[in-house]
Amino acid sequence: SLKWTRSQLFLRSRMLRQQRGVNSWNAFVRVKHMEANEGHERGDRIKLTKFIAENRDQLVHEHSQLSLAEKRALNADVVEARRQKSHAARANPKATRHDMNATFTTMDREWMALCARTGAEGFYVAVRGSVEDLSEPKIFFTQKAEKFVQDVLKVEPRHLDAIALENDIKGKVNMNYTNYERKIVEHYGLAL
Repeated sequence: SLKWTRSQLFLRSRMLRQQRGVNSWNAFVRVKHMEANEGHERGDRIKLTKFIAENRDQLVHEHSQLSLAEKRALNADVVEARRQKSHAARANPKATRHDMNATFTTMDREWMALCARTGAEGFYVAVRGSVEDLSEPKIFFTQKAEKFVQDVLKVEPRHLDAIALENDIKGKVNMNYTNYERKIVEHYGLAL
């Protein structure tokens, strides 16, 4: 049945899965690659794939000679480097839009998975949070939540973003060129 298939597909949420651990081979190759590139300028560095292809036998032999304690130390170094790595905020609009789209795609899957696992139904409406955010509204409904909005709220779900925009702006915007940014864009969230 469709319900059984969905429950099998979404049995475990992607958000609940843990990331793969560090493996000693990758940690070892990382150290050796960094050593080989030491002293090289940015454009003159050896690419990782080329480095592995040219030194594979030597790398395999050296890695096999490592003790368990040495492998664990390499792994610990990588874990520490990951922990200390700073994640830069996405400042440009294109990167922000890609991040939002990827996040909403994941949220859609997670809602469907939750619905399949537990029978919970729901919806969300996401709108931009500031004037600088140029993203369009995002709306998601599970099947029964969409029917709820239609029957109880008497609204066609796909028209929610247009209704919200129309009710907020229609008849309220008077062009004010001297204070356009503050009076129009910031107040109403609308760029004309």
